[in-house]
Amino acid sequence: MSENTLRVLVADDIASNRTIVGAFLGHLNCQPLYAADGVDAVEIFRQESPDIVLMDLMMPRMDGFEAIKQIRALSEDRWVPIIILSALSGEGDIVHGLEIGADDYLAKPLSFPVFSARFKALRRLLDMQRRLSGSLEQVRAVANGVIDGIISADDQGMILSVNRAASHIFGYGAPEMIGRPFSMLLPPDASEGGSSYLQRHVMGGEKRVVGQIREMTGRRKDGTIFPMEIGVSDLQLPNRRMFIGIVRDVSEARRIQRQLAEDAARLQRYHDESEREQELAMKIMERQIRSDWLHDKAVQYAVMPARNFSGDVVAVARSNDGALYAMLADATGHGLAAAVSVLPALGAFYRGAARNLPLAGLVTELNDLLCGLLPPGHFVASALVRLEASRPSGEIWVGGVPDVLQVSEDGQVRQRFPSRQLPLGILPSAEAAVVCEAFTWDGPGQIVLCSDGLTEAENQAGEPFGHEGLVRALAGGGRASHLGLLRQALTRHLAGQPAGDDVSVLLLDCADPAMLRG
Repeated sequence: MSENTLRVLVADDIASNRTIVGAFLGHLNCQPLYAADGVDAVEIFRQESPDIVLMDLMMPRMDGFEAIKQIRALSEDRWVPIIILSALSGEGDIVHGLEIGADDYLAKPLSFPVFSARFKALRRLLDMQRRLSGSLEQVRAVANGVIDGIISADDQGMILSVNRAASHIFGYGAPEMIGRPFSMLLPPDASEGGSSYLQRHVMGGEKRVVGQIREMTGRRKDGTIFPMEIGVSDLQLPNRRMFIGIVRDVSEARRIQRQLAEDAARLQRYHDESEREQELAMKIMERQIRSDWLHDKAVQYAVMPARNFSGDVVAVARSNDGALYAMLADATGHGLAAAVSVLPALGAFYRGAARNLPLAGLVTELNDLLCGLLPPGHFVASALVRLEASRPSGEIWVGGVPDVLQVSEDGQVRQRFPSRQLPLGILPSAEAAVVCEAFTWDGPGQIVLCSDGLTEAENQAGEPFGHEGLVRALAGGGRASHLGLLRQALTRHLAGQPAGDDVSVLLLDCADPAMLRG
């Protein structure tokens, strides 16, 4: 389905700049509307109501700052993104422009890739805003279609909104009710107390009727008194307290109460079903990982989620001849959604190990699989290792994760393997040129893999754990203690501060060459 054409107001006093921006917009399915200064920009906005505004700051007659203020006032309830396009480099101008109503800033000269990416993001935001506006209109339509009156009030008893039925019940137009005390709708003997009456008897003071149906008498605009039932809901919003009153005819009370109970039960069922589905997804994910192989005596690992579920995945496997395969994967994002991106690769990893594939062949299969499955912008940073069982040699491939280390028995760094390859899932292997690095060792040690959640973990001062923290933690301890030392060092570094990302570590023992030869 084709995208809707966006109408974009371009305000710039230099014709060549307008031409360039117009050409950019033409490639993005946008229709430009040109203004040579702020005065023209405000007038065109008033007449044409564009979707987006691109505003230069330094213009004759009226500068961009004033134009932004006037356009923002004209837009009223409709959100129109205003993007500053200016060669000004001072932070003060940028900050001032954003404070008075602009939404973003792009520096001149413009980069088309950046311009295009920003517009795609804006298009998504506008689409969401339009959907939200449509939803709000639906909510208003539903509220006005309800046969019972709906009245919202603040904690002082001042009316905030009413629906059409409430206006009909009490005989007032909505503007006559909004901003007035709720007590105007009560008989004189009840309304004498004003807001205090509402607080005491309706909004939960002495008799606590919030959430219950209370029988009361109401007063219409013409002064007539009538019986009514009112149910009050108390909403605790982040910055204020709000009450919703449902005014209904006595004969309708039971029907409405039954309907509300059914709605509440339906919402609970939806919630419970969602919880069950998430739990099932987590179990499926966990079963895809061969945890028995992670208990290999040559393997140590730790996976520490930033939230409830880690988006990092570690996996190991042995081929028939005993070669050890290992993978540490860190997908785009966090939690379960990120882990699901790695799920298709796990089966391919285990199958490749069972076939004793060379590491380059395994990486190629994983990369091409993920290229075909992951959506644009999603990829899997990872490192893969293959250790021979009969000789002190191996292969390694690193794409997008921190440097992999080969350390000695006492944790001293023997060799560093930096990331020289693209993460999995970005380019097909024919274009990415998969290259693995061979290595050997001349004494017992370990291969240390970690995700960037470890090296980028910041303490309360904003200092990252870094490669230096990793090297320091490993130094001096034996192979069996390296993982524990690393955990302790990270805990001390964070000092109770939660890690900002999932943290995973995988340690693989490099056997003593003499034992392999024997």
